Amino acid sequence: METEANKQPAPASKSNRTMILALVALATVAVGSLVLAPLRNWFRAQVPLRWIVHLNGFRFGYNTDYNVRIRMADGVELASTLYLPRNPGGKLATIFVRHPYDRLAYGEGLNAGEFFARHGYAVLVQDVRGKFASQGEFMPYRSGASDGATTLDWIARQPWSNGRVGTFGCSALGELQFVLAKAKHPAHVAMLPSGAGGAVGSAGGRYAYFGLYEGGVFQLASGFGWFLDNGAKDPGAPPPPKRLDVAAALKGLPLVDLVKRIRPAANGFDAFVRTPLTDLSWEALGYVSDSDLPTIPALVINTWGDQTVGDALSLAEQVRKISPEVARNQHVVIAPGKHCNSEESGISGRFGDLEVKDAAQPYKDWYLRWFDYWLRGRGNGLADLPPYLYYVIGESRWLTASTWPPEGVRMERWHLDSGGHANGRHGDGVLTRERPHASPHDEFGYDPMNPVPSRGGPLCCSGNPADQAGPVDQRDVEARQDVLVYTSAALTQPLRIAGTLRAKLHVSSSARDTDFVARLVHVWPDGRATNIQEGALRARYRNGVERPSLLEPGERVSLMIDMRSIAYLVPKGHRLRLHITSSSFPRLERNLNTGGRNYDERSAVIAFNRVYHDRQAPSYVELPVLP
Repeated sequence: METEANKQPAPASKSNRTMILALVALATVAVGSLVLAPLRNWFRAQVPLRWIVHLNGFRFGYNTDYNVRIRMADGVELASTLYLPRNPGGKLATIFVRHPYDRLAYGEGLNAGEFFARHGYAVLVQDVRGKFASQGEFMPYRSGASDGATTLDWIARQPWSNGRVGTFGCSALGELQFVLAKAKHPAHVAMLPSGAGGAVGSAGGRYAYFGLYEGGVFQLASGFGWFLDNGAKDPGAPPPPKRLDVAAALKGLPLVDLVKRIRPAANGFDAFVRTPLTDLSWEALGYVSDSDLPTIPALVINTWGDQTVGDALSLAEQVRKISPEVARNQHVVIAPGKHCNSEESGISGRFGDLEVKDAAQPYKDWYLRWFDYWLRGRGNGLADLPPYLYYVIGESRWLTASTWPPEGVRMERWHLDSGGHANGRHGDGVLTRERPHASPHDEFGYDPMNPVPSRGGPLCCSGNPADQAGPVDQRDVEARQDVLVYTSAALTQPLRIAGTLRAKLHVSSSARDTDFVARLVHVWPDGRATNIQEGALRARYRNGVERPSLLEPGERVSLMIDMRSIAYLVPKGHRLRLHITSSSFPRLERNLNTGGRNYDERSAVIAFNRVYHDRQAPSYVELPVLP
């Protein structure tokens, strides 16, 4: 999946003004450093990126062909752009980029074409089936493996090709690499997927599909935003309206109608919210299952604020265990930042409300070293890079590991306790390493028509600029009575967390089904409370997605919430806090608490949910602590 941040509008026509600007831009490129930077930046803002990339070919020695058409086995033609160095000096290795965002306008694809072509690679950037100039019907990612493999056949046949291809890109561009890896094509010898945990389907029991499900709960903000903008099945479908009140649109019911109400054309959103998570039809879409784990050498990059970071790490660890050779050929880098933001956060030094010092890495150098080794036989690749390289937020430090979680972590249980009134931050909830001894439970009412608002966290792509991702202040959320808040004493020494967070809860509900959301929070001495990481679970899936079971009202059950992974240092004198609630809207869809299908329902039931924490069956958050 991908935000719209890197998209640039395609040129509507060759107007006189645009032509003049393009000629001026060409002059700018020709004189290079003689033109002041502000003037160059002004030209870049006025001229479509596609034209700049094309014109840069005169400076950097490559040609661009925007009219390549590649025929698939069923006769469908996919539109592609080919970047070829003018004086290659021999056969060329190829970088292959596929995406659904318009190869003539999308920033990452255009920039990849220029970057790799100027370093002597052939680059093929392709509109996937059913998008923009490509024929056929779009559904992410049906035909992704077969269409990609047919295109690899085409590349290998070209007289300029050395037969070795690497794949590149973030989000959908990365997910499509994992889908293609299932084809095990001999020409596909290396990949570099970023922000691509959305490729995980049922693998590892996650049932995440496109990064849109966690604990069986649909991630509404990203699902709605992405499918509204990009999910039309017909490339000729009318676009969504330019002006839209996203916050109001997300409140609509039923869930299944949200996209069609605004953009009536046939859209994949319908199937993604309707299809049961264990239905075999998901397999036809190409998401990774346990039976088709990728073994191609991979440099995997993700960020702590990405909603798919848990899926990416789970998949990487599964792949690492296949064989020693596969383990040697996989490197995983986890940076601070939101979705597809690893380079930017290193430059800006910011992640949400937090400063992240020393977060930069030589990513572009890594890209070249990786592909030079696998595609050209040059250098040693990234043999000096460890299996896992990860940034510790709050410590401003990169650490290494051979496995995930890292070697040497110890699991600590921090228990929930209270006097029975943990509602809101002014309640009496306590987070402690001691076993609980006070009231046996806390209770809150969850009204789906008045859900707890999302504040930061692994939130992406809603289309609403007000929906901020990453660590942000939670104090307005903590003022609500439908959020249970458990706070530790001030830490007597720093606490470094590195690994997967989990919350074990003993609960009951007045409803047949409801959700539980657990969020770990960093409380600063000045009172700020910024989120660390979070996760959710639909109660019917407490025994696994494969074994759904509705609740009996009032019956006490246990459940384990996967809260994703994180590497984070909480300083001495600061506090830990845990939120327990039943919604985070619009990041997550609202459970309407009826026990029904949820996606096609219009009416909701208020649920009265209890969290128990007695000595016999304590509720706790499990932290992987790295000394």
